[in-house]
Amino acid sequence: MIKKIKVDQLRPGIFVHDFNCDWAGENVFINQALIKSDKAVKIIRSWGIKEVYIDTERGLDVKRAKTASEVRRHTDVNLKQLSRNRGKNSPPVVPLKEEIKVARKIKKEAVNLMQQAMASVQEGKQVDVDRAFQLVQSMGASISRNPDALIMLTRIKKKDEYTLLHSISVSSLVLAFCNSCRLPYDMTINMATGALLHDIGKIQVPVEILNKPGRLTREEFAVMKKHSAYSAAILNQSKGLPEDAFDIALHHHERYDGTGYPDGLKGEGITFGSRVTSICDVYDAITSARCYRRGLDRVAGLRKLYEWSDYHFDKELTFEFIHCIGVYPIGTYVRLENELSGVVTASTENVLQPVVRLFYNNKNSAPMKIQEIDLSRFGINIAGYDSPEKWSSDKLQTFKRNRHELTPVQ
Repeated sequence: MIKKIKVDQLRPGIFVHDFNCDWAGENVFINQALIKSDKAVKIIRSWGIKEVYIDTERGLDVKRAKTASEVRRHTDVNLKQLSRNRGKNSPPVVPLKEEIKVARKIKKEAVNLMQQAMASVQEGKQVDVDRAFQLVQSMGASISRNPDALIMLTRIKKKDEYTLLHSISVSSLVLAFCNSCRLPYDMTINMATGALLHDIGKIQVPVEILNKPGRLTREEFAVMKKHSAYSAAILNQSKGLPEDAFDIALHHHERYDGTGYPDGLKGEGITFGSRVTSICDVYDAITSARCYRRGLDRVAGLRKLYEWSDYHFDKELTFEFIHCIGVYPIGTYVRLENELSGVVTASTENVLQPVVRLFYNNKNSAPMKIQEIDLSRFGINIAGYDSPEKWSSDKLQTFKRNRHELTPVQ
């Protein structure tokens, strides 16, 4: 059985199933392990880890600890209540199917810009700052019309495209956050530009470390951590960038409890832009597939952010980000109160009642004629999440062969 415990409850003989740390999104050296000594516990505590998940079938049990299922149910209730307390979002101005066409062009332009920026750095040249600002302005305009389009497209990345598309995705998330919070335009553009270029220093990390398919050693991780300083140094040579951009590049791995790097900044000592970017950065990292691991589904990613907001992130900003993304992001499988199952295909003004494409009737245990319904218009509520594994591609394809009107959502 998988349970969650405080690090202070660790002792020799306990098997750690998941170290539950936000830097697990990177291929660092940490693995599942049996705790063999008190020294090991001290080392884990020194990493800034506050809670872990243990496997009682592979090691000692801890009585009265909550099971992973109990933690998940409790978190889901809190996520739903959080969104209810935060109120409504602004409804999309342009339908998703229309904005997606514009977003595709913006994504292509963003990829070209990042490729050229990396090439310029390798040649010892400056980053084209004016072009970066123009791109971010275009991205911001798309986000303001319909945030789902660009965010959805930038999430689609092959495993070998991660380094390139991650920065574009993080910038899109920062824009969506700022737009949701109605922050000033200049502040929004400056932060998003910093987010777009925050990992440019990775071009100076040895490729055998950057793209290593296995876990990094402590020594390799120490080299990887230098990318934030490299990024700041590169941007410092480029004319016209605001202070926010340098700070985001240097401090997007700082953590609210002081356990981050490179300077171990804590709380309000971390600038607003870096606190926001760190949340967006981790969310995209843990929900993206890499060559060495599968990414979490988006809901699991939101659950992790909620957990880590107790320690590693600014809690209020994390809650605002979760509300911005929505507790039912596009692509989330859900079950309605009327026992119909489907997948979320668009957001609405009411974050708890999105647009859902229905394809399965749980009462009859059979696929149904596809229907796309705006839950907010009919006052229909979501009962809970459905497991992504339950609706595998193979199963959806089987539905398609059996019911021609059903088209699986990509």
